[in-house]
Amino acid sequence: MNAISPTLYFPQSNTVFANSSPVVSTEASQARPVHPFSRIDLDQCMNKMANLTQGNARRPTQRALELASEWLYLIFDRANKLGGWSRPHISSTEDGEIVFEWWRQRRNLTLYFGDDGPEYIEVWGPNIDDDMRSGELTNWSFSTAWLRLQS
Repeated sequence: MNAISPTLYFPQSNTVFANSSPVVSTEASQARPVHPFSRIDLDQCMNKMANLTQGNARRPTQRALELASEWLYLIFDRANKLGGWSRPHISSTEDGEIVFEWWRQRRNLTLYFGDDGPEYIEVWGPNIDDDMRSGELTNWSFSTAWLRLQS
């Protein structure tokens, strides 16, 4: 990855299919071709993150860009397997974190990528004690939160 300008790159040496279709996973048992519209979604997400480095707002840190770029592919793959992928709203915080957000009616899922690592918060109602959950972002926590968002 280049400094502060992430790009979507599908190395030809990692493709699994004979027709050189790009894949999300390089394991043959889990590899699935990326649909062209999905690839456009990923490109647009990466471009949005790169554009966060311009203007007067606090620039995301290099660590935030790296984490967000890595996780973008993971959550794209996971959300496609679980169902309901949609392009996130991408922004940054004044602390230099990159933020991915999805909304569905009263539910929302927000992912934060910063120097301290990836974190999430999910909200499904107004009560802070009973209707919200937050913590370290892992494959498991994302999957659980994504399924709740889709329900």
